[in-house]
Amino acid sequence: MNFFITLLLTFALILIALLVFRYVGLPIYRVEAINVKVLLESVLEQQATEADWDVFIGMPIRHNPQLDEIREQCAMLAEHDMTVSRGRVCFSATGRAELAELLQRINTDLLPHREQHHD
Repeated sequence: MNFFITLLLTFALILIALLVFRYVGLPIYRVEAINVKVLLESVLEQQATEADWDVFIGMPIRHNPQLDEIREQCAMLAEHDMTVSRGRVCFSATGRAELAELLQRINTDLLPHREQHHD
């Protein structure tokens, strides 16, 4: 008897979850310019993990061709200038300079500019 109750409750829970996903939608991770900026800053500070880097490099950014181009440049750069030390991503001096240029490009071209008012 307990088996049937457990089976029925499990079925009901799965059915509710499917209905919620149907009407609310599945969660989607969408990489934005601010996410890439934060990642590149953490890489330059040698705080980014290999997992952080792999997720960024491994996922195409279809909604923003400029960001995807930066992602591809980072992937090519990583082939020659990246090492991993104690789980952290490290780049050579040349690689760090190129990452800094990409970060500057993100700041100037892809992030909204905010006017600062001085009182």
